[in-house]
Amino acid sequence: MLTTKNPHFRETILHHLKRQEFMKHIHCTLTTIEIGYVVAEIELDTIHQQQIGLVHGGVTATIADVAAGFAGFTLVGPEEHTVTAEIKISYFAKGLGKKLKAIGRVVKPGNNLHFCEAEVFTIDENGKEKLIAKATTTMAVITPKGV
Repeated sequence: MLTTKNPHFRETILHHLKRQEFMKHIHCTLTTIEIGYVVAEIELDTIHQQQIGLVHGGVTATIADVAAGFAGFTLVGPEEHTVTAEIKISYFAKGLGKKLKAIGRVVKPGNNLHFCEAEVFTIDENGKEKLIAKATTTMAVITPKGV
C-alpha cells in the first residue's frame, strides 16, 4: 500500500504543473492524480510531429517522464520534489492518433529514490488505444534549497 507524506499532493502537483512552461507549450494535462498513479494526456497537433507526421519520440518520452515523475511526486512531503535520475524508454509502435496518453505508476517507493514506470498510448478518432511505448524511471527525491 502506497502512502503520501503530503495530504494536499493533488493541489501541489497542479500548482507545479502550471509553472512548467514546456508542459503548457505542448498542451500536456494531467487527467488523473492518485497516490502512486498519474495519467497525462496531450491532444495531438502538428507541433508534436516529426518530419514524416508521426508523434516525435521526444514527445513520447516527455509524456512518459511527466506521468512517471508525478506518480512519484504523489508520495513526497510538501517541501520535497522528484527529479528524473534515470529514464529508459522502449518504443513499440509508431505514434499515430488524435491523443497521446501516459499512465504513470510507482513500482517501488523508497526514501531517496522511487522506481516508476509509464505506458504510453495513442488514441485514435474512435477512442481505440494502442500501446506505443513503455518507460522505466528512477525518480530522485530532493529538497531544493534556494531554487
